[in-house]
Amino acid sequence: MVNSHYVPMLTLRKFGEKLCLFNVRTGEYKENVKLEKSFSEKGFYSEEVEQALTRRIESQFANLFKDKIFNSEGKIELKREELFLIKKFLLISTIRSLGSKELVQKEKHYYERLDDITKAIDRQNNIKHKKSEPPFIEKEIPGETEFDYWMRTLNVILDTNGTPEEIGKHPHKTYPAYRWAEVINNGYVAFWDAEHRHDEFVITDVGMTSENEKGWNGITVHNHKKTFFLLNLLGNARNELEKNIIYRTIRLHHNFTENFMMFPISSRRMIVLIDPFFKFRIINKNNYAMPGLDELTMMPNENLFYPNDARYFYEQKAGEPFKYHEEDRYIYEIKKLSAEETRYCNALFLDRIDTWVGFSDLSKAVGSIVNYYQLNKFPFVPRVDYDELYELVNKRYQLSLDINDIKRLR
Repeated sequence: MVNSHYVPMLTLRKFGEKLCLFNVRTGEYKENVKLEKSFSEKGFYSEEVEQALTRRIESQFANLFKDKIFNSEGKIELKREELFLIKKFLLISTIRSLGSKELVQKEKHYYERLDDITKAIDRQNNIKHKKSEPPFIEKEIPGETEFDYWMRTLNVILDTNGTPEEIGKHPHKTYPAYRWAEVINNGYVAFWDAEHRHDEFVITDVGMTSENEKGWNGITVHNHKKTFFLLNLLGNARNELEKNIIYRTIRLHHNFTENFMMFPISSRRMIVLIDPFFKFRIINKNNYAMPGLDELTMMPNENLFYPNDARYFYEQKAGEPFKYHEEDRYIYEIKKLSAEETRYCNALFLDRIDTWVGFSDLSKAVGSIVNYYQLNKFPFVPRVDYDELYELVNKRYQLSLDINDIKRLR
């Protein structure tokens, strides 16, 4: 069987020649683990898909990494096709990390759950419910296993450019491929760097994480502050042009249930997808009384959410559909995170994990590990058990974390 990496090797190589790994299920900690044995499993993919991932995505993306993304300082300039390739890579990264079981049991039924959610919201607000329909009828293949369905979803994405429009034309399209293509393609891209020399990003077997709206209650699936704000604006729009601009933002925003998604591509750099609401918020800050960032996020740094610059071949007119051209250019200022911001982002990674978390060196992660411990002290109940890692950090760095303060909550 092929030894398949569910976290891409091209990403792992940018964390170092070897990794430190911690298993949250067993409490096992390992150092100097070869990359070939990190975040991998025999038979995780079919041999066909493993070869396709290497040939059709990773080799192309590796060139883009080398030529622009890793070697750029200050700014990154992308062509339109390169931006599509990045988003396709992020889409594949999302689907490949889900695994076949979660994909079938959760993602395959997303549109059914979405209708249940909107029905509950409509009932709460005394609104007549209109049934949410899926974008298409998914083809049922007799005898298809959970693994087969997962492979079908990956192959559909590999066969297209990763946009929902192209996926929707594929004869074997699946709901997860289409749904996540909408999420990934509707977000706007940013690049965030860990600036402080003692703090680097961690990486988990999930491969990405995200931030909920501040004050999210942990019960509902969707975060609604941004949605309700936009709906209120739409209801008070003064003319058709204003209404169309707001409606377009709502349409782009509706698939984002959280503020932003983060994908580490090295120990120092992440690709971030941000909810389109934040771009609307900055562009229209002089037109409306926008909610403050501190109402929505634990990262109230305006600079991090500032959208990229763009040089369009065609002149763009307000209220009209965008006209794109292969000569369009997208320019991204690389944003720098403070030590505190890096540790908060890492807390989100540490909180969203299946089995393994890795880092280039324990010394570059100790600040984030301690921060996660502090965030989960009484009265908060930790979602992930890092007791053995806390004890190791206590001993190695002569700290005084009271592990019992966490243990007694379990």
